[in-house]
Order: sequence, then C-alpha cells, then structure tokens
Amino acid sequence: MTLPIELSNIFSNKQKSYKMVLIIALLTEIQASGKREATLLQIKQRFLSLLQERESNGLPVDQPPEKAGTSWNSMTVTNVQSVISTPITALSTILEQTSDSIGFKKELYESWSDDVLSELYHYAQSELENYYNQQNQSTLSLKEALTDILSTYLVAKRETFAAHRLGNLVRQLIPSELRKLSFMHPDLKIQGSVGQGNWATIPWIAIMDKRITETTRQGEYLVYLFSEDMSSVYLTFNQGVTIPIETKGKQAAYQYFKQKVQEIRDLLPLEGMTKDDAIYLTSGGLGQDYQVSTMAYYRYDMDHLPEDEQLISDLNNAVTNYNEYVNKSINSNEEAERLVSFNYTISHLYAGQGIIHYLYHNGLEAVTLDELISNQGSILLSGDDVKHPKERIRHLGRALQDLGLLIINENNFSLTELGKEYANHFNDNKWELSDHQIRLIRDQLTYAENQTPLVRSINKVIEICQQLGTFTLDHFVPIFIEALGMQETWGEVTQKQRSIFMLNWLEILKFISKSSQMYTYTEWEETPLVDSLTVSGRVVTIKNFIASKGFMYPDHWIENFFLSLKAKPFVILAGVSGTGKTKLVKLFAEAVGATASNGQFTLIPVRPDWSDPSDLLGYKDLSGVFRPGKLTEVLVEASKPANQHKPYFICLDEMNLARVEHYFSDLLSVLETQEWHNQRIVTTPLIHRDSLQIESDKQLYGNLYLPDNVYIIGTVNMDETTHPFSKKVLDRANTIEFNYIELGQYPSVEEASNTEMATVPPNSVLRSEYLQLIDVYRDYKLLTEETTELLVKINSILEQIHSHVGFRIRDAVCFYMIYNERFALLSKEAAFDMQLLQKILPRIQGSNLSVKKALLQLMQVAQERSLPIAEYMEDASKLYLSYETLAASKYPQSARKIAFMLRRLEEDGFTSYWLS
Repeated sequence: MTLPIELSNIFSNKQKSYKMVLIIALLTEIQASGKREATLLQIKQRFLSLLQERESNGLPVDQPPEKAGTSWNSMTVTNVQSVISTPITALSTILEQTSDSIGFKKELYESWSDDVLSELYHYAQSELENYYNQQNQSTLSLKEALTDILSTYLVAKRETFAAHRLGNLVRQLIPSELRKLSFMHPDLKIQGSVGQGNWATIPWIAIMDKRITETTRQGEYLVYLFSEDMSSVYLTFNQGVTIPIETKGKQAAYQYFKQKVQEIRDLLPLEGMTKDDAIYLTSGGLGQDYQVSTMAYYRYDMDHLPEDEQLISDLNNAVTNYNEYVNKSINSNEEAERLVSFNYTISHLYAGQGIIHYLYHNGLEAVTLDELISNQGSILLSGDDVKHPKERIRHLGRALQDLGLLIINENNFSLTELGKEYANHFNDNKWELSDHQIRLIRDQLTYAENQTPLVRSINKVIEICQQLGTFTLDHFVPIFIEALGMQETWGEVTQKQRSIFMLNWLEILKFISKSSQMYTYTEWEETPLVDSLTVSGRVVTIKNFIASKGFMYPDHWIENFFLSLKAKPFVILAGVSGTGKTKLVKLFAEAVGATASNGQFTLIPVRPDWSDPSDLLGYKDLSGVFRPGKLTEVLVEASKPANQHKPYFICLDEMNLARVEHYFSDLLSVLETQEWHNQRIVTTPLIHRDSLQIESDKQLYGNLYLPDNVYIIGTVNMDETTHPFSKKVLDRANTIEFNYIELGQYPSVEEASNTEMATVPPNSVLRSEYLQLIDVYRDYKLLTEETTELLVKINSILEQIHSHVGFRIRDAVCFYMIYNERFALLSKEAAFDMQLLQKILPRIQGSNLSVKKALLQLMQVAQERSLPIAEYMEDASKLYLSYETLAASKYPQSARKIAFMLRRLEEDGFTSYWLS
C-alpha cells in the first residue's frame, strides 16, 4: 500500500538516525498499549534502549552528542532529552507533545488504518537500515591499506618523498575512512605520518582523544606502528615519549613510562590485547622507547593479516578501552579540582528526616516532587511555614542523595537500599536520628566506594576535629574554610555559618560533643546490638515459634542446633528423607527474623553435576565478566555494612548429591582462616580481586570473604545416589542426625494459636565468640581441661583405627561445652553426649575387628562402666538389644548410636555412622 502524503516524505531529510528510531519507539509503545500516545518517559526509555542494543551488538549507530555522553550504554534516560527533542521538533507535522506524553496528532491517527501503522513501521525500519548502510560504506579496505603499506613502503623509501601516493594513503585516505566507523566519536583526532620531508623509519597512524592530547609527542593514544622491516604492524595503546624524555631525562622518563603502563594495565580490562613489552619495531633507540611505553597491543604479521571484520573488531575493542581510560582520567581530574564541598544551607542533619519518613511510609515507591510539596507540613521541619518548599525539598533531597540515602530522577524521589534500611529504624520522634541511623551514616562515610564531594568534606572535617581535639568555633573556622578552598568564594558571614552547620552535623553523628563554647572530638561507642532476651529465653521463643508452625522436634534438638551454630557456622543435618531437616533450617531462620522474602534465608539445591567451587561461587564468562553464583550473591548482601548485624542462613539442600570436597573446597579452607579484625570475624578472600578483569566486578566481588553473619547448613541423605563425607568435611561441622523419629507426636493447639513473636535478635546472639582456645581458657580452665581429658581418652581408642582427632575438633568441642555452660541450655552430660555423637562417631566406619573393638571401648565411655570386651567381640547382641540399659547410659544418644553401629557390623559385616 502507499502511505498517506503526510507520512511519505518524513524521512527524506535526515542528518542522523534519530527520526527513524523515534517513530519505531513510538509505534512499539502504541502497539503494546493500544493507545495513540505514550508517556514521554516510556518513549525516552524505548528510544535509548534501541540505540543501546545496536551499540552492544556492535552494529553501526550514530554517536551521541558530545554533551550527552560518550556512548549510548553510558547514558541514562535523563540524558536523552537533549537528543530526542530534535526529532520531535522535526516531526511536529505528525506528532503532538504535552508536558508528559507524546503521540500522533489525534486527527491524523484516527484517519489511519492499522495497515498504515504497520507500513509506517516497516518504512522506518527500511530507512534506518539504508541510512546505516550509507554511513558504513567504505571505499577502502583496512586490510588492503595495511597490506599496501607493508608491501611497498621499503621500495617507496627509495623514491621521491614529495607527493608520494603512500603519503596520501597514510595521511588522508586511511584517517578519513577510519572516521566513518560508528565507534569513532568527535573527540577523536586521527592523524597519520610517513615523515616530515624525509621518509620515517616507522610510519604511524594515531587516534588521539583531544581532551587529553593532540600530539603523539606526549600523552596516551592509540597508534598503528609499522616495523622498520615492514614484516608486521602493531595496533598499540601507547604513550608519547618525546616530551617526557626531553623534560625528565631518559632514565626518569623510562621509570614514568613503566609506572603508567602498570597503572593502565591494572585499570582497564584490555581483553584480547597482548600486555608485554615484546613489540619489535627497530633495533635502534626508538624501538626501545616504544617497548617501554606500550600498554597493550595487537600484532599483525604481513603474511597473516586478518580480514577487515577482525581488524575492525580489534580496533573497536582498543577504542573502547581507550574511551574508558580517557573518561576515568577526566573524571579523576575533575574530582581533584573539587574533592570536597559543603554547599548546603542545612543547619542540622535531621532536617531531611521528614522526606525519608514520608517515602518509607508511602510504599517505598518513587514519589514526585509535587507530591512532596503538597505534604510539606509533615515533610519539612518548619512545616507549612516554609515559603519556598520546592527549593527547600530539592535542597534537602540533594544532600540526602549525596549521603547515599536517596535517588532523584527527573523530580522523582525514591529510597536507595541504604535509605530503606535507614528508614526502617526511626525513633518515635522522627526528627531525631536513632543510634542505628547514626551507625548507618557513619558506615557510609567510612565504606562508600564512590564518595561524593559531601562525604569527602565530612570525612575531611572529621580528621580536622580529631587533630584539634578540643577547640572553639573561632579556631575551627579558618582551618575548615581552607580545607574546602573557599577563602575567596565565601564571605565572612557565610564562612562562619557553614562552619556552624558542619559542626552541628558532626555533633548529631556523635563525632564531637559541645559544652558551652567548646567542641571536643569524641570516640563514640554505639549502644551495642544485644538481644533483649537472655540466650535461654531466646531459645524458648525459637522453640515456641517452630511449634506454632505445627512442627515438633525431640527434646533438646533446638538447643543442640543453636549451640552447634554458635560453635561453628557450618552444620550438617543428616537422616532419612522427610524427617524435617530442611524445614528445621527454614523455621529456625524465620524465628530469628531471616526469611526468604527479606533475603536472609536462601535455599540452594545441590546438583549432582557440581564438580568445582564455581558452581557455588560463580565463574568468568568468555568475555571476562564474572557471573556470580547464588552463594556469592548472598555473601555480597550479608557483607554490606547495613546488614552486618543480621544473620543470613544458607541451606545447601541434599548437599552430598555431588562430592562436597570438590564444590565446597574453597569454603572449607577459608573457614579455617577466621580471625578477629576490628571486632568482626573475617577470613581470607573467597574471590581474589586480582582474579577478576572487569573493574565493576572487582569493586563488587573483589576480596569477598565469608562474613561472620552467614551460617551454612547442609542437609544430607545417605543412599545409593549420594557421596560419603571425608574427614576434612566432618572436622569442620557438627553432624546432627535425624534418624530417630517419633511419629506419635502431634501439634499443640495451644502453641499453634500463639504465634506472637519476640523482637528480632541481632546476629551477635548466634555469632561465634571464640576462635582459639586461648580466647577462653583462662575463664573456663576447669571445664576445658575436663573436656580435653575425656577427648584424650577417646582419642586413644580412635588411634587404633586411625580415626583420631586433632586440635580443631578439640577446640570445637570445648567451645560447644563452654557455650552450653554459659547459657545453661543442657546438662553437662547431655552436651558432651551430643558432641560425642556429632563430632566423634561420624568418623568411624569399617568391617574389621579393630573397628568393633573401638566401638566396644567407646560404649564403655558412653555407659561409664566396664564391659567384657573379649566376650562381646564374639557376640555383642546383649548390648544392642538392651534398650533400657542404653537409655540409662551416661551418654544415651551416643550409646544408642554405637549399639546401632555394632549391630550393623555383626549383621552386615560393615558399619558406618551414615547407615540408616
């Protein structure tokens, strides 16, 4: 069909692709909604995503305007306004725009059929492809041009220099064609040279960003360098050597080049490029200059030049890295010029509380500036008396944004993740910062990765106050103003006012205290996060919560599970299917406030094909991007300062479907590196920063360790589909067995109806308090020695079958016993019974008489009586058939398990703790 006259020529005049992209974006939104118009925000998002998709896929695309951004993928919807306004104006004959929407003119749209809209869509697509094809047409093959230079340059050097065709090729034709490539933006200057008056030893074609250099004599740039013998050409990321050598001298310049090379190699991915000094151009001094100054390169030998597609792809990659370097250099320079600033007329930090409180209590969704203004009575400290609420709310919002609590996007205000956590801890008086809110901001000041000028200025002033100790306002003002560099910018009154405001902020954050006219720097000791209940009281609430959900567990199981987690944050729950292992983990976690919905409880089903730690931690894909595993995602969340007081539970379901020693090896190793650092338990990194390539990955995952608020519980079944555990695993865990189940238990109606929960406890309730026996030996010397004497006795038995234990298990058992005595959860005998059952017996298996003898000797320990070992070596059935005797043992749980293992040995010829 033929398009209506008003549409047939809308793309006849075009300097860019934007008109076609706008029409495609609008038609796509119309088709999705069935309306003739869409919101301006939707169109901006669609417009930007279409251009980003082409850029990401390496397809030709117009470069964004210089002021909008260096690439489409670096731009946000906010930046698009300056781009999209031009095609909207150009298409004003068919489009109409309001303040927040855009669509086709009503009279035109109603006169068109659906076929017209479909035809218009195909017309826009066709014109877009034609446009890009025209832009991408090149009269020169890069491969042919490079081949021409390599094959003829040595001959040309014997010919007249002036007006030679190779000079025209290098200086004019190649730069002109390179400028047509879609990824070449206006800031890039492309220049080639074969010499000045005489043929150069090494001809070159350079690509320089004019924002950092316009000469190859200094600065950083990309450059094609041809070897003197014309056997190869290098595409290099290089430095200008001439001026640094002239000004610094060769030795100092070489040191400078080497430092810059290392700096850039550390800063950028440079993926696919060679990063060494094996670049051979000439045997003379210039060759050595290039060797020492090259960051990375591609080498192309004359006999093996790749096709144009590969050459262009390599150049695109090099330009991408170069762009990243230039942008970081410019940003760092801007930051150096403006490291600190305090341009807020906010006398007290609590003035922003109203905005955060309002956002939090309105569903955490983005709220418009107009809505905030209409509620100024509750949002602003002075309420309806504020004469210019719009400016005041914006001003407060910018400060909160600089502190990392808010996001402001086109006058839409929303809370960051930190802001949501902050908002969750208001006092009854919202205009007063709670201790928890103070801690969150103090953590933000300390740990924020990309510090804003406001955060840097606060940290700078904290240092000043720390150095001054005790001081007056008059003493503080000149030092503060000089630190901010505002001596010439602010008048005397403003200088004093801003100084007072800053000191007010620091007083609220408890960095300083004020008495009369004197300020004093203080070391604030935050009210420690302690549980409002005793530990025994907390365990009772956990048991009641689990019972209220209709689940029953044997006496002391919850106490034992608590103590096991407290002693070591890795526990194994073993037993037959359907006994409630996974449910125990989930309910216990929920009882302390850790749920799947808040991200503090995570179930990870283990797959049989897991073979190495990447299945849990993650891996780098072919492009070098790190793809985190589920465990890593949890560790990142748990490690955030705002979350360090919350417990996080990870349940590895059916943990031994794969070999635990293979996929869990890294976790097992770092568990043994726990140490105290700044009152927290840290480990060596699970993911080393140096192993990552992408800078954003390094910031997010680099040197990630196992934090002390993460608890890992594995559930296991032992059957023909699963793998046994090695002693390396068993040494590091308490193994709780679920094989003895009393089916005749029923939920308590009274307990089920009472689901009221106590306050959520902090992580300190569960976190280990001892890492080495020396931490606690002096305070619990007698208990430690009694426990160790028992273990020594047991170890002498285990040595006969090479299953004896080391210091790791001794310490873990002692910690368990000490925690139990402190919290009065179990009797001393019941506690040791659990440790004998969970730390010693899982190590024993075999089919020979020495195993049987060891089990009999352990039974003597469990029953605390002598047994006729020689008689029972022949037949031990009296032991495992006498249930009353077993129940009356000093350690009845262990005695029952030993009896079971003896029976399996006599009846099956083999025994193991893991048989069910």
